[in-house]
Amino acid sequence: MKPLQWRRTRLGQYLRHLPRAKHIRGTWIHRIFGDRLFANELWHPTGQKFATGMAIGAFFALMPLPIQMIAAALAAFFLRANIPAAIAGTWISNPFTFPFCVYFQYRLGCFLTGRAPMHFKDPDLLASLSGAPMPFLVGIIPAGLLLAAATYPVTLILWEWTTRSIHAAKKRRLAIFAAKGRD
Repeated sequence: MKPLQWRRTRLGQYLRHLPRAKHIRGTWIHRIFGDRLFANELWHPTGQKFATGMAIGAFFALMPLPIQMIAAALAAFFLRANIPAAIAGTWISNPFTFPFCVYFQYRLGCFLTGRAPMHFKDPDLLASLSGAPMPFLVGIIPAGLLLAAATYPVTLILWEWTTRSIHAAKKRRLAIFAAKGRD
């Protein structure tokens, strides 16, 4: 049986254009980060490293930074986690989920500071809006830590489930292949 040639798959048509290690050696990125940049543990997923990368990405997903993916990738590099998982973890905050994230951060900040959350039915809306940034800013770090702490075990559970499913499918394929060989 031939090994799967991933470059011929639909996803492989896009992935084959990404730079490889041999193209990055000797560039300015290699000079800054050194040979540690090419460590297998940073790029090839294992359960623990992948879950750590996802948790790092989830933490940075709630940061109101324009460079979330770069910050997550750098943190994953220095913490020796899976870099692609950290980058993918930042996609938790997207245009659809961002308003919910901001509202949760604001409510968490109100809880931590002891302030009452603002209501839009207040007669003096401008005065209540002036106090809104402080609870939001206070809620950013704890919300990121809570999401990262929740993401890590969920990712490990999903990793185990996916691994078992892949192995079961492989056993079924081998059993079918062996049954065809006997006929």
